[in-house]
Amino acid sequence: MKRALSILRIFLVGSLFLAPGTGLRAAEEPANKPPVPLLAIEYVPLTQVLKQALTNPALAGALVGAKVLSLTSGRTLFAHNPDQLINPASVTKMYTTAAALSLLHPSHRFKTEIYTLKEPKRGVVKGPLYIKGYGDPFLVNERLTYLAEELSAMGIKKIDGPIILDDTSFDEENEGPGWAQDNSSRPYQAPMGALSLNFNSVAVRIFPGEKIGAPAVVEPLPESNHFKVENKVITGRRTRGLRGETSGLGRKTRIKLRGQIALNHPGLRYHLRVHQPTWYTGESFRMALKRAGIKVRKYIRRGKVPSYADLLYTLRSPALGELVRKVNKRSQNFMAEQLLKALGAAYYGEPASWTKGQKVMVRFLDEEVGIKPGTYVLHNGSGLNDVNRVTANQTCALLKTMWSRFDVRPDFLSSLAVAGSDGTVRRRFGQPGLQRTMRLKTGSLSGTRALAGYVHTRGNETFVFAITVARYKGKSYEINRVLDRFASALARSNADHQVLRETEVEPVPGPLEISTSDEAPFIVPEDATEGNEETDIPMGEP
Repeated sequence: MKRALSILRIFLVGSLFLAPGTGLRAAEEPANKPPVPLLAIEYVPLTQVLKQALTNPALAGALVGAKVLSLTSGRTLFAHNPDQLINPASVTKMYTTAAALSLLHPSHRFKTEIYTLKEPKRGVVKGPLYIKGYGDPFLVNERLTYLAEELSAMGIKKIDGPIILDDTSFDEENEGPGWAQDNSSRPYQAPMGALSLNFNSVAVRIFPGEKIGAPAVVEPLPESNHFKVENKVITGRRTRGLRGETSGLGRKTRIKLRGQIALNHPGLRYHLRVHQPTWYTGESFRMALKRAGIKVRKYIRRGKVPSYADLLYTLRSPALGELVRKVNKRSQNFMAEQLLKALGAAYYGEPASWTKGQKVMVRFLDEEVGIKPGTYVLHNGSGLNDVNRVTANQTCALLKTMWSRFDVRPDFLSSLAVAGSDGTVRRRFGQPGLQRTMRLKTGSLSGTRALAGYVHTRGNETFVFAITVARYKGKSYEINRVLDRFASALARSNADHQVLRETEVEPVPGPLEISTSDEAPFIVPEDATEGNEETDIPMGEP
């Protein structure tokens, strides 16, 4: 009995300290602790959210075209100026890659051929060695080195004659429609050519000198006699004013570098366009042969492979299904233009040209997609500068057609950037519920922003959409926010085409009141601008 009373006494004393408003626990809690917010759930009609997104003040005075189509039901869910012709910027690449996949097919490979006039004897090629290009958009330094190593593995030790460069499968016009509008030396405006290397760009590595005031160390990659470098970069206390430009200099490309690099800088890489693609490829090939242990002469010239020459070796590119992923995810201008010209040669014969490529595109859009000639303008394959015009209706029709093409749909879908994961939208749509729900193509030019692609919604539907904004007066990042808000609403919509909005409201006495604001939910991207990250595959969007 005494033990039971002791336990009861301890319980009663403890209760005094733990009772609300008294004792130790009450002393630890702040006197005016704010109430815990409650989670309110509200559904807003999808069309209301999309309309609200397009009333953003950043769009005042801008030209806007948009459309949303459900592939599941076939219904048009939203349209705003859907027949307005607007510059699509790099969304143009979807047209180019769709045509290439449909007409050349995903297994297509580009080739680069090596010819001789006589069979090599005792490791010596008597006479010239021919290299003939067919516009391989992914002939990079590593693959050129592989080609040289393969020739060495065949037993070739010496080329007793010149290296002759055959670029006749493409015409002489190596700058596309719209290039004249921009005099930049950056790689997004690289020229085209049947013999092209490294996206016709050069990576210049810049390192500080040994002391302040010393010239910087400059190394073009790949090593090549094609370049004449004028280095006026000096070593200083901080990095500032670094800039580079290139220009044609006969058969060479002149590189001019200016500015200052900090003494403690680890070094950087600067990408620039080249001006003589054929000679650039030829000089780099000659250096690759030397590194492979093959003796070569300095003499290089252009010429055509004779009909009686012997084919010695063929280097084939990765399959087209893989190449288009680099085009769309990275928005790579050079590769897109190479594809368009190659399409022209495939259907209208060599030499490849933009005119022939345009003719193929007209037929593809008419016969495969149902877009009639004369209702759009597509002069180039990359979307660079101000020479293209399409409508939101037409872009959605293209996306719908590619969805229905069982033979090429997987390759086309995988070529588009995945929301929040890779490509040009790797830093956008990264929030839970949005990441990886969209396959997208961005468009970015001065005064133009575009977004188009496929969306898998919370309601288990698949939408195609296109939205383009041009002639805007605000900041580019503000326009990107509008585009992201628009696309995010599609991904968040349910089977009834309602958008779930989650907001926090303070508890109030009486019935719970929920805000009736129709402000669209918006996720701010980590990086609101589309950048040009300098990598081995230069980005295409300026």
